[in-house]
Amino acid sequence: MGILAGQVRRSAGSVYDVKVDGATMRCRIKGKTLQVEDRVHAPIAVGDFVELEVDRYQENDGWILRRLQRTTQIDRWSRKHRAMQVLAANVDQVACVTAPSSPPFRPRFIDRLLVAAEHAGVDCLIILNKVDLGVPAAVTERIADYRRIGYRVVDCSAATGAGVAAARAAIGRAVTLICGQSGVGKSSLLNAWDPSLKLRTGAVSRKYDRGVHTTINAELLELGDGGYLIDSPGIRELELGAIEARDIRHRFRDFQRWLLRCEYSACLCDGEPGCAVRAAVRARQIHPDRYESYLRLLREVQARDRERAHA
Repeated sequence: MGILAGQVRRSAGSVYDVKVDGATMRCRIKGKTLQVEDRVHAPIAVGDFVELEVDRYQENDGWILRRLQRTTQIDRWSRKHRAMQVLAANVDQVACVTAPSSPPFRPRFIDRLLVAAEHAGVDCLIILNKVDLGVPAAVTERIADYRRIGYRVVDCSAATGAGVAAARAAIGRAVTLICGQSGVGKSSLLNAWDPSLKLRTGAVSRKYDRGVHTTINAELLELGDGGYLIDSPGIRELELGAIEARDIRHRFRDFQRWLLRCEYSACLCDGEPGCAVRAAVRARQIHPDRYESYLRLLREVQARDRERAHA
């Protein structure tokens, strides 16, 4: 049959489900032809377009020969594997699903995902699910700040149906990576958008007030009314992937107008004299908690770079 082309729809360890001309083939990487990138955990991600050949002994099995060039990728640092891990490839946007409580609202996680999306050059939508449980004043304030700095936010409840249609309309027909911490109701929301998906859902642990994993492997899903979602397993910790410390400041939208006013062009906004960003924080032009997110990310990436330099 020669060389075929397809798209990776699901990954489970070293096995990939690849959609080829309407059919799904079970594939593995042939030899070590794709093991070429330094410090990358798994060279193939859901959403990748690949070239493959059919296994001569198993008609529905194949061997991946080459990964085609990506347009975008969303990545993170895998501490377990001490390497970068690509969560999804060739996405048009990211949707961050969060909740005001049960599990607790985590603005640090949202900020990290926003930075990852900005670094990839794609937009990020914030979906605040479980609003039927009530929204604390502190959460309302942080959500208002995300709106102020230009991010789209949709309030909804998969349990009651309120705002579900608006969230689906906000997703549109783009290829969307949908992320969230375990327990925020991501699978319930997807089932509400397309009941035919029949995704497993789970409750939040009462003991730890956090979700348990129901989505085990990343998968590219086609919605019945159009559009594609890459459903990722619940993420408890998100460390930034392929980004340098000096670039993090440029991935905070609310910093941009102030960076131009810093006394030093190489200002990292971390105690340097004449820093306009820190002045904006003091004047409440930048939310102090957003600045705290920035400092934590900066320290984390700097520490990781030092660790890699001495590895």
